[in-house]
Amino acid sequence: ASLTALYLNNNQLSGEIPAELGDLANLTALWLYGNQLSGEIPPELGNLADLTNLWLDDNQLTGEIPSELGNLASLTALSLSGNQLNGAIPPELGNLASLTALYLNNNQLSGEIPSELGNLADLSMLWLSENQLDGELPPELGSLSNLSVLYIQENALSGCVPGSLETQLETAFSNLGGLPFC
Repeated sequence: ASLTALYLNNNQLSGEIPAELGDLANLTALWLYGNQLSGEIPPELGNLADLTNLWLDDNQLTGEIPSELGNLASLTALSLSGNQLNGAIPPELGNLASLTALYLNNNQLSGEIPSELGNLADLSMLWLSENQLDGELPPELGSLSNLSVLYIQENALSGCVPGSLETQLETAFSNLGGLPFC
């Protein structure tokens, strides 16, 4: 129970992520990326109050992103990219006050980008590309004064990118999918 880090990335692990991982109360890092894990993300992972890094990218995970992940107040990096996740981005992710990097790209996420992501004051990297997101970018994203990398291409987004981001985005490391600045 005193396990603080679990690094099982880049193996050939298959099957579902055990819900019991949510019982490892001292866990600060959970790296399961680069495997063949399937099934849904267990909502019990939202119990890991000390977790700072959750990397589940490049697997075969399906279903929706559990809103319980919004309980992970210590989280600085969340990577769910390269899966087959669907449904909307949970607005509860806007509660992750310590988050600096959010990778949700290369899934089948749909709906609008929640305005609550504008609450992530420390966010520097936001990757939402290669999904089925639509609607306009929420103007609240314009308040992300630390955002330097934004990937939103290959969606069905419309409108414009908040003009307040124009000077801070590193254009060499961002792709706005052709959307202009407001």
